[in-house]
Amino acid sequence: MRDGIEVRDVTRLDGEAGAFAGRFRVPADHAILRGHFPGAPLVPGVQLLAAAAAAASLASGRPLAIAAIDDVRWHAPVPPAAEVELQAELAPEPRGLACAGAWLRDGERVAAFRMVLRPERGQP
Repeated sequence: MRDGIEVRDVTRLDGEAGAFAGRFRVPADHAILRGHFPGAPLVPGVQLLAAAAAAASLASGRPLAIAAIDDVRWHAPVPPAAEVELQAELAPEPRGLACAGAWLRDGERVAAFRMVLRPERGQP
């Protein structure tokens, strides 16, 4: 569990670049859901982006942080306790590592994104 989000699995990379995948679930009692549409809670999109960065860290074997978000498209809401699947790819780019991918729920796309990751402060 990372920040209260259940990480079901993350397929690791052999190097710094390449495709990776993972499955995640935000428990219905997670603090981030409080106040995010009371009475009809939804997983905040920022939580999905943070989970993608965490998955990239696990996949690459080094701590990474979001440096820039270039594009995000929301296609459907994610309710609490729903399991979502991440399919993404890392590639070197001038600003750091490009991370592009999609979140799926039951095979349907709920979000697509493109962001830049860099080593966390204090990391090589």
